[in-house]
Amino acid sequence: MTRISKQTKFKAIQEYFLGVDSKKSIARRYGMDEKTFGVLIAAYETHGPDVLFNPPKVTAEFRITLASWAIRNNASYTEIASKFGYTGTAQMRAWKEIYSKLGPNGLLSIQKGRKPKMPNKKPKSVKKLTEQENRLSQLEDEVLRLKIENEVLRLKIENEALKLLASIQQRTDNSQK
Repeated sequence: MTRISKQTKFKAIQEYFLGVDSKKSIARRYGMDEKTFGVLIAAYETHGPDVLFNPPKVTAEFRITLASWAIRNNASYTEIASKFGYTGTAQMRAWKEIYSKLGPNGLLSIQKGRKPKMPNKKPKSVKKLTEQENRLSQLEDEVLRLKIENEVLRLKIENEALKLLASIQQRTDNSQK
């Protein structure tokens, strides 16, 4: 599969929001999968250009938070991308599978990159969470989720208020004519 540059993705997103063409046509024109493009659009709507140019740092805590939220809410990749600003659907799927099979400890042991051909001289130890630490992690995830949901709700209310204000302003402008 051909790798598409960030600038090309940004250009495609701009075209979509300007209403140049449909999501399907733009995705096809730029050689992207339509579902992947939809995930990218959802993340861009919530997080702006940071999704492309400054994506979230993937840490063990990020993977755990993302996977636990996705499983708890039975969320689609589009919803996950919108909430977390992360668009790697293959990684999301893998993390959800690992989390459902092994819990948070399974996501702590993931290492980035390929396995080396030559074995390490000293194996690295992986820290296992105790029952209390595991529960604390779940509670922290819940607090973070509630904070994010609160912020999203605040932004929606603010957006609706601005729409209402614009509507009232338009009515008064039309009545004065």
